[in-house]
Amino acid sequence: MAEPRTTQEHEPAPQDAAGGSGRRLRIVLTVTLVGVLVALIAVLAAGFTTRQGSSGVIAPSPSGAASVLQAATPNASSATPSGASGPALIAAVDDSGALTTMNESGGSVVSYAVPGVVFGSPAWAPDGSRIAAIGSASDGTSLYVFPVRRGGPVGNGHPIVIYRSSDQPPFYLYWAPDSRKLAFLASEPVGLSLRIAPADGSAPLDGSGPGAIIRRGAPLYFDWVGADRLLLHVGSGASGFVGEVYVDGAAIAPAVAGTGDFRTASVSRDGQYLAYVRSEVGLAGEIVVASRGGASEHDLAVFGATAFAFDPTSDMLASIAAVKPVDGVPGFPVGPLRLIDARSGSVRTLLDGSVIGFFWAPDGRTIAALRLPSPGGQTADLGPILRDTALAFPQAAATPPPGAEVRLAFVDVSTGIVRSERVVQLASDFVSALLPYFDQYALSDRLWSPDSASILLPLVDASGRTRLVAVPADDTDSRPIADGVSGFWSP
Repeated sequence: MAEPRTTQEHEPAPQDAAGGSGRRLRIVLTVTLVGVLVALIAVLAAGFTTRQGSSGVIAPSPSGAASVLQAATPNASSATPSGASGPALIAAVDDSGALTTMNESGGSVVSYAVPGVVFGSPAWAPDGSRIAAIGSASDGTSLYVFPVRRGGPVGNGHPIVIYRSSDQPPFYLYWAPDSRKLAFLASEPVGLSLRIAPADGSAPLDGSGPGAIIRRGAPLYFDWVGADRLLLHVGSGASGFVGEVYVDGAAIAPAVAGTGDFRTASVSRDGQYLAYVRSEVGLAGEIVVASRGGASEHDLAVFGATAFAFDPTSDMLASIAAVKPVDGVPGFPVGPLRLIDARSGSVRTLLDGSVIGFFWAPDGRTIAALRLPSPGGQTADLGPILRDTALAFPQAAATPPPGAEVRLAFVDVSTGIVRSERVVQLASDFVSALLPYFDQYALSDRLWSPDSASILLPLVDASGRTRLVAVPADDTDSRPIADGVSGFWSP
């Protein structure tokens, strides 16, 4: 997803990313209007939005969107858990890098400890039977796979190491739909590599096995289309590549031409539709939702950086981007939350204002959106603020202006009614590592509870303590679960 320095900002490593302890970068800030924007600009300036390609990037062919994909194959979001049993669990990492699982009340805690290793954000296998996590130690960074124990006070099965490196550390991982392998991004001396490893540890740990590297380039984003293929977005500008490849990196069809300013190309749950951004002139572009068979194509005008994600239950695409040109807009998506029906092409605004991230509930009925207040609720009104923030970087205001806050809104997808909305103080790890790239993380990790009743977020309380909190969609009281800086629900 990013240039090499992203490793130092997203997963545990022994350098600055760890704050001296191997943990991820801590941006100590109060999450305010200015604070969030500065944090996002800081990450994006050194992270995923690199404007330069690198070796291994394949230039797009002149062909159009209709030919990019072949026969429909359900993507990762449609995978049905098969190996899990019992109630859903939360996998969590605390401030010390300790990895645990627990139930929805924070009980039945199971520790997954490896001596001398601190862990970053965990990722559940789609079948719920295992957890993968990146761990850092004095001798390098490794990718661990743990069998999950459901219940019991303490203890874990022996982990399997499937990759280890001291100079090409992994920083993001995403299970294949069949739960048999993981694709992951690793930083290299120049650019990034997208790699794959079997979850049973049968491949060489240094990643030197045949077919271990799928593609190189930066920035780099991807989505699983099926167990044997992925949809990639590699590089940017004229050298950018958007297209489907097999797990060995071989292109399945000609690339999409003329791609614009966005991160993750995405495939709908049923495998029928593809979404990406096509560039026009300057900051102008359009979100394209095209059927994979080439029978239809719909578009929506956008300006600047754009993010989108398909409904996990239908062919509806949610997106955020500026709706008009804005001077000084930073390299991250911000704007109203809009929906595009992939079948009909109809568009409606679900939530006006300056949305900076959103997450679909598993049942597709609610979207949790994080937004910033702006005068008049229009994205364009943020222009002066964004310009001032960019000029002030890298220091955030010590005292935030009155009324500057981040609000979490739960929006009913069918009616557009805001079910509830509240001010939240997000943890710095979440702001610096996940929020700027929420569309990619939404493919691999689950913040919503399986029953679509609440979302799990790391929030800072009045005492400055960071806790994993279940925030209900229906405006009832939030429920602290455990101390932690990162946590995700099992399938």
